[in-house]
Amino acid sequence: MASIVVFGGTVEGRLLAEAFQNTALEVHICVATEYGASLLPDCFNIKIYTERMDADQMAEFFSEKEPEYCLDATHPYAMAVTENIRKACQKKSIAYIRVLREGADRFLEEKESVIYRESIEEAAEYLRHTTGNILLTTGSKELEKYTVIEDYKERCYARVLPIASVVEKCRQLGFEGKNLIGMQGPFMEELNYWMMKQFQISYLVTKDSGKEGGYAEKQNAALRAGVCVLVVGRKQEKDSDTGLSGKVFWLEQAIRFIRMQYHIEEKRKVYLIGMGPGSKKQLTKEAVTCLKESDAIIGAGRILELCSDYADKPLYSCYKKEEILEILEKNSCYQKTAIVYSGDIGFYSGAKGMKELLKGYEVHPVSGISSVIYFLNLLSVPWEQTELISCHGKQANFISRMKYHRYVCILLGKKDTAKQICQTLLRYHMERIKITIGERLSYPEERILCGLPKQLQNIEVDSLSVMLLENTNPLEKSVVFGIRDSLFVRGNVPMTKQEIRILSLAKLSLTEQSVVYDIGAGTGSVSIEAALHCKDGQVFAIEKKKEGIRLIQENKIRFGVDNLNVIEGIAPECLKELPPPTHAFIGGSSRALIDIVHAIRKKNEKVRFVMNVVTLETLAQLEKVKEVFPEYQKMEVIQVNVARGKELGSYHLMEAQNPVFIVCFD
Repeated sequence: MASIVVFGGTVEGRLLAEAFQNTALEVHICVATEYGASLLPDCFNIKIYTERMDADQMAEFFSEKEPEYCLDATHPYAMAVTENIRKACQKKSIAYIRVLREGADRFLEEKESVIYRESIEEAAEYLRHTTGNILLTTGSKELEKYTVIEDYKERCYARVLPIASVVEKCRQLGFEGKNLIGMQGPFMEELNYWMMKQFQISYLVTKDSGKEGGYAEKQNAALRAGVCVLVVGRKQEKDSDTGLSGKVFWLEQAIRFIRMQYHIEEKRKVYLIGMGPGSKKQLTKEAVTCLKESDAIIGAGRILELCSDYADKPLYSCYKKEEILEILEKNSCYQKTAIVYSGDIGFYSGAKGMKELLKGYEVHPVSGISSVIYFLNLLSVPWEQTELISCHGKQANFISRMKYHRYVCILLGKKDTAKQICQTLLRYHMERIKITIGERLSYPEERILCGLPKQLQNIEVDSLSVMLLENTNPLEKSVVFGIRDSLFVRGNVPMTKQEIRILSLAKLSLTEQSVVYDIGAGTGSVSIEAALHCKDGQVFAIEKKKEGIRLIQENKIRFGVDNLNVIEGIAPECLKELPPPTHAFIGGSSRALIDIVHAIRKKNEKVRFVMNVVTLETLAQLEKVKEVFPEYQKMEVIQVNVARGKELGSYHLMEAQNPVFIVCFD
């Protein structure tokens, strides 16, 4: 098998690995850290090495692996490593190729807000004679050189990789607490901008790490924030005069060259493109470039309207994943295909799961402007302070979010969704919630509507509109489990008390997406707390007594849990039409425990059961459960005895409550 060696540890190294994975070419990739190795693809033809090597060790490595080419994709500033690789290649007569990332456009080069220095030492010397906070983004290896700056521990904020050894090294140098930021880049422009604002940065120190290193995003953010950029200039590498053993390629050139040498067929490209809120003006430059390059475009009819400038290409009106895949497989002549989606592909988009489906293709995600982000920017509402949810094809539990957040932004799904939301707010006595609706966003007929739920309860808007709800007086969010008993509406129906409820819910091990049955719900105390926790799930409170049903409904309104469904009836008969559960809490079984467990298992055999047992008769039924369902032989049974203090004259006595068995099995 033919082989090549790649020295990586960078984005370029990873992309080279991905370009040649699962091919007949044996690829030996050398990286400096275990973290770098963890980012590489796991496949039969890629071998990964993490030991550090000098020039002689590299030469020995070449002798063992016998590669035809060595691709040096190390960091542009790793000059010593590059020199060692060159020496080793020259010693063993291995063709050396330097793989570089394209430098960012220096559109600010002539401006006073961008300063260039040749080295870290020169940059630090310059900063010694300045005032104001400094954001250091040049890595941890040369961080010590900044310690010459007076008051560097207060002025300098170091952004480094979140690796324990790196953080410890920084701490030893005096960079710690709020002045040490452990994050993995590259970063979006918005994050860079708000980080500079947060720490009141006056100077940003960076290297020209090119497009893949996020250089443009840092520079743009600094310009917006009024921050001076201090660029540590890198040595420009050029082709040597020794033929291929010194060739410098950009990443795409290197991939193309190796493919040609080994006759590796290039994968067909698919662009997943976010087309923005709807206007052509909101298309990104990258989206326009990819649409121009594509041989065909696939998308839902409304989105294809944005592609009228490319009517000379085949346009397919389609949005179902399987149908899109069928179009691609039937048209192998399309080397580059664009699949277009509204908004951004990372926010409630049909693009979800497409990369996994298109395993045989080279998939390139292209971000767009989400209609939600466009809308919130229009209203000057910071989107990072907003709960974002969608009503597209599903029921959204926005009521509980609304109680604890100032802003909740909702993607509407149908023409009457806005009306339904207003009516739900009124039902939960949220008459003072401020509502803003954005309709036909970014189009010439864009419309912004404002009002209260009562004023907008009969409104119909475009199905792809966006709604912002504002609660000017949100509640402080407390611990979900353990609501005081006195806060529930009580009646003559049994209620699971606070202490037992805490333990039972903890044993259920719920997630935010859980679907829960509460059988024999009583006043609904377990249902209420479960629904507050499962904010993206559903809870079904099953109760046979009308008084219990009334109390559960009242408590549902009191705690604002719209994802709680109240079911009047007797289990297991009333369970037939309910969706399969992931968890079941049984507070009362009316002597039908075996039938209830059997009915639930028919829907989902892997349900987590938790029971509260207070009678010996019910406890005895557990042996029958084990007999019918052998997989439940190892039940967890806990007996809980709770005593509460009670005043008796001038004395305080402990009054014992009925003992309760908590039984768990799955």
